[in-house]
Amino acid sequence: MSEFGFKSTKDLKVPSSIIEQVIGQDDAVRIVRKASRQRRHVLLIGEPGTGKSLLGMALAELLPKETLVDIVSFSNPNDENQPMIRVLPVGQGRDVVARGRLESAGMFRHQNVIMFVLLVLSLVTPWWAFNHYSVVGGPLLGGLMFLAFFVGGLVFLVGFVIFLNFNRRIESRGRAPKLIVDSFGRKQAPFLDATGAHAGALLGDVLHDPFQTFSSILKINFLYKGLIKSGAIGAEIDRRFAENRKNIVRKGGYEAVLLPENNLFVAGEKDGSIGAVEVLSANRYDYDGEMVKFTTSANEEIVVTPEHKIAVLNCGKIEYIEATKINENDEVVTVKDFVVDEGDIINTYDAHQQEQCRLYYEYCGIKAKNPAWGYKRISKAMGQNIGKTRWWHEGKHIPVPIQAVLWLKGRGLLPLKIDNPKLPLIAKVLGATFGDGGVFENLNGIFLSSSEKVAVEEFGKDLEELFGLSRGEYSRISEGGVYGHSWCYQNTNRNIIQLFLALGAPRGNKTKTELKVPFWITLNCDAEKEFYGSLFGSELGTPIIHKKGNCLTTLEIGITGVPHYRENRIRFLNEVADYLKRNRVNTTSIYEGKYATEGSSIFRLLIEKKFDNMLLFLMNVKINYCRHKVERLYKALGELAALKIDKYNELVDGRGYGAEHAMKILNLSPNSLYLLLNNFGQGISRGVAV
Repeated sequence: MSEFGFKSTKDLKVPSSIIEQVIGQDDAVRIVRKASRQRRHVLLIGEPGTGKSLLGMALAELLPKETLVDIVSFSNPNDENQPMIRVLPVGQGRDVVARGRLESAGMFRHQNVIMFVLLVLSLVTPWWAFNHYSVVGGPLLGGLMFLAFFVGGLVFLVGFVIFLNFNRRIESRGRAPKLIVDSFGRKQAPFLDATGAHAGALLGDVLHDPFQTFSSILKINFLYKGLIKSGAIGAEIDRRFAENRKNIVRKGGYEAVLLPENNLFVAGEKDGSIGAVEVLSANRYDYDGEMVKFTTSANEEIVVTPEHKIAVLNCGKIEYIEATKINENDEVVTVKDFVVDEGDIINTYDAHQQEQCRLYYEYCGIKAKNPAWGYKRISKAMGQNIGKTRWWHEGKHIPVPIQAVLWLKGRGLLPLKIDNPKLPLIAKVLGATFGDGGVFENLNGIFLSSSEKVAVEEFGKDLEELFGLSRGEYSRISEGGVYGHSWCYQNTNRNIIQLFLALGAPRGNKTKTELKVPFWITLNCDAEKEFYGSLFGSELGTPIIHKKGNCLTTLEIGITGVPHYRENRIRFLNEVADYLKRNRVNTTSIYEGKYATEGSSIFRLLIEKKFDNMLLFLMNVKINYCRHKVERLYKALGELAALKIDKYNELVDGRGYGAEHAMKILNLSPNSLYLLLNNFGQGISRGVAV
């Protein structure tokens, strides 16, 4: 390194601008060739659509077929975190895995037989001991020896049960090898493209991605300025270009435009589920090639390029499959599938219950394909206890999550789609769980606490209406609080609780829990209004006339959280601010302060206190489960209106100010002055607006 004037890489100066690090194509080729000769890895970094996938696919096509191999992973007995990797000729990987599974299944078979024989002996031996020692030493000795052998048998029985569980755990941990790369039947090296799974790639958050191309005639749902709209994607994109014509980037027959913030949202994968994803850019170009068209069960047509990845539901999870590989029975994710499905309910249970559901579905699948098979043959095929399949054959002991699914299906709540008429009411209840309500940590109840008994009664009636419950079924209302003025409604139905967990309700102590507005809330305007209405009913801080008598105290939304969740709380309140902004209500800032609970902070979103803004809040924003906050807000606004009118009359009539000058002093707009003089002037007695 001395020939270059530095001793180590620490002496290298890294340019501050990444543009200065861009190299030309010739240099890039030279570097890649040098890396290949040295058998080093080359890491391609860049935004989606810059050509990384095309380069990877091209390299895969260039590799000769005779160099294809299978890669298999074997468990390492010395270190389970460092599996042993083996490379095998094409096609042998599947054989090795199949043999490994058979060996794993039979590993403990002989040990189980021996243990079972010993178990039988341990249960028979106490009776033999009683008879033998009763003859030798009398009944007392026989009884003592019976007790000793019986206790020993119980200890052996416990050990036997532990051994069986240990055996199952070893089998479940997968002693059989796993096939990492399967080249069976391939004509070229496998290439795995992850572009289709990118969160914002539905319309492309880069200038162009050849794997994400739609036909212009495709009908698609957009969330545009708070409203769900459906239209041809070509017409919608053309409209965006017309609105942003000054920012269009052109190159040959290709055009792209960066969209303003919060201008357009579409469906995409976000945090492992389908949700509203912001479109950062839109593009259009002429395409002369093959397209793939297929129709969903909802009679919706999708027309895309052959390489386009389509989101498909598989056992409740989302997988991305190329358009040309979509099968007739595949369930394509659409806007109507957004909210909650069967898999979402099952995923709210623990791993053991989820595994039981998997086995039950496996049983049902085998039974459907082989109607003549009995439960004994199915249990053998599954490698499961015969007792389990016998109960399922009789329609008994169905896994608890599936029982919950059937219960919810019977009430028309599964699958829960975005156009379900009950969705606004569901959102109303869900919003309360983010405030003074919630789900207990032990999942023993969903609840709402309030100083107003009528509020918790309304909450209970909403649940009863949603799930078709009779009055008081699974529920109670209790009185509490230091002064006996707090009421709490609780419903203990676990099916209801699991549904709201799947919908996104926070669980346990919300101060120490991440808060996130469920993605589907923004896709239904009525549901969004009800959700935030319930949140505001719990967390809204209403104002009163300031002690100086010339303005109101703060109107705010406050939530608490430990320091670890500071960024989460700020992000959550910014989502609330966006909702208010879409309803023409302005906010100012987010204030962080200490909370009474040690180690916690309270985060307050401050709402602008201008008279117009307060009126818009009352007119455009709903408040649920808290009547006294609405009354208090009306009272405060009425008192402020009276003060403004008195001051306006004093300035105009008493001091001779012009109307414009008076409005400027009082921070009023022409619209708010009109409202004051024509709607509040005759209807205000001190403190009340009517």
